[in-house]
Amino acid sequence: MSISSVNSYTSAPLQWQGQQLKSTGTSSASSSSSNSLSSLFNSGASMTSQLSSMVELTKYAMESMGLSDNSRVTFSQITKYREQLLSSFNDSVKSGLSKVGISNPQDITFALDKDGKLTASSSNAADQKAAQAWLDSNPSLGKDLRASLTTAGIDASTTVSMKVSSTGKLSVVNTAQAAIQDGLDASSDQSAKLRAALSEMGVDLSTTPMNFTLTAEGRLVASDGGDQATAVNKWLEDNTALADTLAAQLKKQNVDSSAVSLRLGATGNVQVTVNNSDLTAAQGVLDKSSLGQTLNSGLNSLGVDANVKFTLQVNTDGSVTVISDGADQAKIQQFFNDNPKLVKQYQQIEALSGLDDARKAMQVSPSEMRKRIQVESMAAWWSGSNNASSYFGSYSEGNMSVLAGLNRSV
Repeated sequence: MSISSVNSYTSAPLQWQGQQLKSTGTSSASSSSSNSLSSLFNSGASMTSQLSSMVELTKYAMESMGLSDNSRVTFSQITKYREQLLSSFNDSVKSGLSKVGISNPQDITFALDKDGKLTASSSNAADQKAAQAWLDSNPSLGKDLRASLTTAGIDASTTVSMKVSSTGKLSVVNTAQAAIQDGLDASSDQSAKLRAALSEMGVDLSTTPMNFTLTAEGRLVASDGGDQATAVNKWLEDNTALADTLAAQLKKQNVDSSAVSLRLGATGNVQVTVNNSDLTAAQGVLDKSSLGQTLNSGLNSLGVDANVKFTLQVNTDGSVTVISDGADQAKIQQFFNDNPKLVKQYQQIEALSGLDDARKAMQVSPSEMRKRIQVESMAAWWSGSNNASSYFGSYSEGNMSVLAGLNRSV
């Protein structure tokens, strides 16, 4: 009987078995390459057949490399090309798997409504969809938070928006403040004009920023400024564009002017602060809650573990099957299903590895080769040449190693 076995390797990522060649050209070329590899690893094949198969596989390698039929190529060049493909494949898998699930939890904003429902929003549509699905499957998180806020005396009509840091700390997002700041940033020329005027008055912002407030009448006034305060306020009275922009934003966000303060530093636009006692109280509740840790760990669990290990098996139809005992098996399978170009690259690596192994196995002198062709009894010679009839790769720590299994006859 015949036993197929695999040597022990320590740096193993993807495990592959079987040779499935997929030509970059016509379907007939693909079939020819596949048959050639089968002939190479058939212990009953003659030397003539095996040499013919080597020629076919070399043609396949040249086609994969984009070389014409009348070009010349060495086994060293083929091996180098195979290593380049392998490096590119490793980088693509590592990068692709890192983006499975939630790519950046810190960019997601969570809004809690009056009924205790948490809603996720993000500029990344995939992240938003994945995060919302997880939140919907854990409805108690929002309800428990709303109950805690109510206990702290925060009105249920107060919408609380939050972001979670990489360490699991939840921070309240002042949405009104953010919207007003966006409005001021859109009119950055007004901040630049104010800074230029202050510089002409001798105000040094490099050491001490200047603070401003908006009066009930909609006028900007300097909260400080020392000896230059009178001149600054006179300039602000004559140049109302910045005050008008701020007043329009406050009206849009339904914010009272008494809750707003502004600051202009040495660089950048005027920065706005909107004081909100409810949000300050909400932050106090969040600081005592474990919700941030729960959100952080929950969202991170949606991605693929950086230390994932799995096996890839090439099917007869050219697709791949991911074999893993881990919880990420379905995500990894979907990743390869969604990336047919990567699967095709994997098949090329596998085929070129088979060619290199066959080349090493057939390193005999021309005279010996002629004798063996004449004898046509190559089965015993080939079965003892330590050629690989299957290939194995191990995916670990973002790298794949191409490994060969050995045929052993007992």
